[in-house]
This record gives sequence, structure tokens and C-alpha cells, in this order.
Amino acid sequence: MKLLGKVALVTGAAHRVGKAIALALAREGADILVHYSSSAAAAQETAREIEALGRRVALLQADLRTWEAAVALGEAALNVFGRVDILVNSASSFVAKDYLDTTEAEFDLALDVNVKAPFALSQVIARAMIAGEGGTIVNIVDESAFYPWREYVAHGVSKAALLALTRAQTLVLGPKVRVNAVCPGPVLKPPTYTDEAWEALRKTNPLRALGSAEQVAEAVLFLVAGPPFVNGDCIMLDGGRMWQHQ
Repeated sequence: MKLLGKVALVTGAAHRVGKAIALALAREGADILVHYSSSAAAAQETAREIEALGRRVALLQADLRTWEAAVALGEAALNVFGRVDILVNSASSFVAKDYLDTTEAEFDLALDVNVKAPFALSQVIARAMIAGEGGTIVNIVDESAFYPWREYVAHGVSKAALLALTRAQTLVLGPKVRVNAVCPGPVLKPPTYTDEAWEALRKTNPLRALGSAEQVAEAVLFLVAGPPFVNGDCIMLDGGRMWQHQ
């Protein structure tokens, strides 16, 4: 077990990609702090699955739309097991809205959850990492950081900002904290997609395949437990789809 004795905080870990990441880290020996916003029942199920793997687990609820909530989450996380060695910023707002109809509240939601919360939470955790034995941070971005999605303009702006934050954190948090990102492409069908639209992505992908939440988790594991010289990187997990937009 590569992460035995480590403590990981995974935001948005109740379901989907965040849950897959939390379970993958637990399988490698890490104790897990499961953050959730409103999906209490799903978070409890995730915790039961982690406990079944023989790892310690704690649930932490926080609505990450405010700076204060993100800071409070970090402080609470550090108090549970005494430290956090791994932080995965996975929680995300993902609202489909045409650009011309996007409201200020919808724009703020994307920026608050996808950028401000990781910024503030990482501050709290990174200070503790630097004062202690160091650690790693992984930000879950996505391919919209590199090219626009017509129905998710505010989301894409926020993810581009999160990627910029990743690169800035790399410069300011070393040498004791490594920071990287994972940029998934089509790994989980968005709620607004039909089955036909989702299958069309498979047919047009260079690999003629779709990804999975588990593959995102594998990429996170590589960044956390793999070569320690990997820093400031962004793993594209899209089957080569990005190059169709060049």
C-alpha cells in the first residue's frame, strides 16, 4: 500500500469522480476525509465503502460557495486526524447555460465553487503541510480549460482559472508541497446529454472510447504516489480528443 499512514481530503467525494478518487486512495492505504455539500446519504455510503477497506474515514459537510466555508472545511479537516497529507479539489459546479443568458448568480456559482473554494481551502491545508512533513495537492480541472464549450462558458472560464491556480501554486508552495492537475475529457455523461450524444463522443474520439471515473482516480494516484519530480503538470485524460480542436 503506497499511501499507508497518509490522510487525504477529497472534496465532492459523495459520488461520481470524487467518490472514485476517495476509494482509490483508500485502497492504497490512506485514511479519507469525505467532503460533501448536500448529498448526505451518498456520502454515508461512500464512508461505509471506505470503512470496508479497513481505513479510517470521517464525513465533513460544507457548502463551498463562500470563502469562509472553504476555510472552515480546511480547519475542520486538520483537526480530525491531526493532519492532511493529500488534498484533492474535486468538488465542482457544472451548470449548462447559454452565454447570453448566463446571470451574475450563475457566473458567481461557477467561480466560487471551482476557483475560490480550492484557492481558500488549499491555503489552509498548504500552510499545515509546509509546517509539517509536506504533501501533495491535485486539482481536478477538465478539458474546458483548454477550449470552450458552447453551453458551459462560465464553467470553462472557471476551470481555466483553476488550471492557472495550479501553476501558480506550483511556484509558491514548493519545495514541500507538490501541485498538479488532472484534466478529464468524456468520463461521465453530463445530465444534459442524451445517450445518443454521449455515444457520439465515443465514435469521434481518436481511441473510439470513453473514459471513466476510475481512470481519473488512477491518474490522481499517479500524481500522488508516483514520481516525486512531477510538479505543475496537468494530465489530459481525454483519449486524444483535445487535438480535434486544434
